[in-house]
Amino acid sequence: MKLIRYNPFSSFGRVADFDDWFRSPFAGLPALSRFFGDSSAGNLATDIHEDKDNYLARFEVPGVKKEDVKIELNDRLLTVSVEKKEKNGEEESSFSYSRSISVPDSVKADAISAKLEDGMLTVTLPKSEERKPRNIELS
Repeated sequence: MKLIRYNPFSSFGRVADFDDWFRSPFAGLPALSRFFGDSSAGNLATDIHEDKDNYLARFEVPGVKKEDVKIELNDRLLTVSVEKKEKNGEEESSFSYSRSISVPDSVKADAISAKLEDGMLTVTLPKSEERKPRNIELS
């Protein structure tokens, strides 16, 4: 009888494939994912970070013009929506993506700005003065 050492991590590739399918079972069938709500479809890729003075949210929106983007702040929820229609000959296609992120109370809502450059939308959310870090001197 031959003994083989068991390695529980040897089949992680298959588990990961199953996990992907379990999270979005209709990803390979775009016509069905529209009806059954594929969780990954329709979301914008987002990177959120902060520096000393601002919170910064960057959204990937390749090939989109300024007219196709809608940014809305409603009760501490920032929503970025992109809707684009393309006409290719007689066929017209459209797509829409959106992403909502929660905004901290410490943001100055009237000073929020946005910039679209090279397929990246950057939304700058300035911090209020009382929330910024400050140096305290020793006496």
